[in-house]
Amino acid sequence: MGLNIRLLHGDKCVINGAVISCKSQRATISVENYAHVIRGPDILNPDDVKTPTQHVYFVIQLMLIDAENVDRHKLHYNTVMGQLRYALENAEVLEALARIEGLVESGDFYAALRELKSVLAYEERLLGEAPAMHPLAEAHP
Repeated sequence: MGLNIRLLHGDKCVINGAVISCKSQRATISVENYAHVIRGPDILNPDDVKTPTQHVYFVIQLMLIDAENVDRHKLHYNTVMGQLRYALENAEVLEALARIEGLVESGDFYAALRELKSVLAYEERLLGEAPAMHPLAEAHP
């Protein structure tokens, strides 16, 4: 059984780098094999990147969306992830970052973004600011 994506009019998602837009009232897309998928509400726009963790999220998102340039994005990811690890001391958060690094290394970028959600919440509490976005607001299997 594949992944069913329900889109309402105007909704977007990205599948293996292709932007899919719903032009009708609603549509259901069935992805029958493995694909890199991210839904519109989970996409972080470059102008919304305000924090170090959001920067890591954005770079992982680029790896998911822009598969042709994964190696280039991984170089950038290594830099921003290293900076984030250096800035944080919380053992639980550092363990989450280690899991994220493993997911990125294995190419499971969506799972890495999902795991990063807890770090984004921690950063939000730490900074006392409202986030520019709520990534992966809904967990999608």
